[in-house]
Amino acid sequence: MQKFETVFFRYVMTISVLALLSVTLIYVYLGTFSRYIADDYCEAVRVTSASPVQAVLDRYSVGAWRAANRYSNLLFVGVSESLGGNNMPFAIASMSLLWLVGLTWSAREVGKLLKMNWVFETDLFIGLAFGFFSFLQAPSLFQTVYWRSSMMTHFAPLVFGSLLFAFVMRQVRRSEDKPLSLPVSLFILVAAFFIAGFSEPPTTTLLTILPLLMIVVWAFTKSPVGRKKFLAPLAWTFAGVVLGFLAMIFSPALAGVAREKTLNIIDLLATSFYYGYLFIIDTLKTQPLPILVSVLIPLLLIWLHRQMKPSELSQGQKRVIWVIIFAIPFLAWLLIAAGFSPSVYGQGFPVERARFLARSILIAAFMLEGALFGLLSEHIQFKSNKVLGQWVVMVVFALIAIVYPLRAAVNLYKSEVPEYRERAELWDLREDYIIRHAEAGEKDIVIPGFSGVYHVKELDNNPDHWVNLCAAQYYGVDSIRAVSVPDENLLEFLNE
Repeated sequence: MQKFETVFFRYVMTISVLALLSVTLIYVYLGTFSRYIADDYCEAVRVTSASPVQAVLDRYSVGAWRAANRYSNLLFVGVSESLGGNNMPFAIASMSLLWLVGLTWSAREVGKLLKMNWVFETDLFIGLAFGFFSFLQAPSLFQTVYWRSSMMTHFAPLVFGSLLFAFVMRQVRRSEDKPLSLPVSLFILVAAFFIAGFSEPPTTTLLTILPLLMIVVWAFTKSPVGRKKFLAPLAWTFAGVVLGFLAMIFSPALAGVAREKTLNIIDLLATSFYYGYLFIIDTLKTQPLPILVSVLIPLLLIWLHRQMKPSELSQGQKRVIWVIIFAIPFLAWLLIAAGFSPSVYGQGFPVERARFLARSILIAAFMLEGALFGLLSEHIQFKSNKVLGQWVVMVVFALIAIVYPLRAAVNLYKSEVPEYRERAELWDLREDYIIRHAEAGEKDIVIPGFSGVYHVKELDNNPDHWVNLCAAQYYGVDSIRAVSVPDENLLEFLNE
């Protein structure tokens, strides 16, 4: 058993982590090729024409945009723009990296809270695996992660939410020694308020899950000290989310939408649950292999851990695990419906980039189901040869955990990286062209047009198009117009 454990932790887990690092860091690397497109120009103009805070207050007060009630995302743009000329690739890549950090930290804190006693490589593996599956199965990866205007609405709240979740779990764990201090409580409140201000879907999801968690803690934690340990940080988080939600729904921007629409709670809930059901069915049909892998990896991982560190589960613990297994699909459906409800109220079925949260919820559900089945199956042994059976399972785990992400990494490097790099290089040449001609005194600039990327609008032939107007303001000229240029003449045009 000592040799088995040594091989597993020293070789299999290490190589598996390296395989996951290779693919997830390529996803991070793709962020370095992000450039301004569509709304990015408009938002950059807003935060550079005034201070970021003033820009947020102006947009929130005027309420001219439907999304003006989202106060955190424009503030995020302001912070990003303050980083200088290369802020876009730096911000996008940093957010992708922070997502992996937040997930790994969350896995570590949950593992410590549950007294799992596993090594850091396991925490890193779980965090990277979740991050890998979230990137791999993103309904629209470019729009969700690599387009800043959308990223700050649909990806940033999850990134900061994972960091806050890990921090809260750490406070819960540490509160066994000392109670939650007022500065820490206020930090949780402000952080939750900030996260709630990015967009409505994560906020409505938090408003659903946090009360449920507090009810479960109250019902199943008999000790007053234990209740306080869990409830205090959850309550501060919930208070921050509620305040953020109220700030958004009472904004002038949403008041205009409310006048145009009548709210029918029954129809809203029914449609949200129906759309959630359709999304789950579609995911099962279109993502069968990633789903299978996301279940098998934690199942085999937990089973192997339990073989090396066996401990008997009581009948009561097994019953609780079975209850959780049956509850997870319904809980996932509930949270997806909660996240869909703002889109249902505002426009209808959520657009692709707005489904990233729902896909992440399903990934978490599948991975958790796999882990729980791994716990329940710990006593399944190979009667003919127990040791040989354990080695066979470890080999299967290694093949899945190493080969699958490496295959994805190779495909990404061969297909996505060249495409993203080429577009970024052409964009840089075009920007140099615009700046060069603007500095020469030209006010009406004609540039070669690029095709839209992943359904995101590029600069138009019409100089009065809203994207062109924002880009002209951004570069300090009167107008910008995009014209068609043959590919063979593109570099010659840009080097004029």
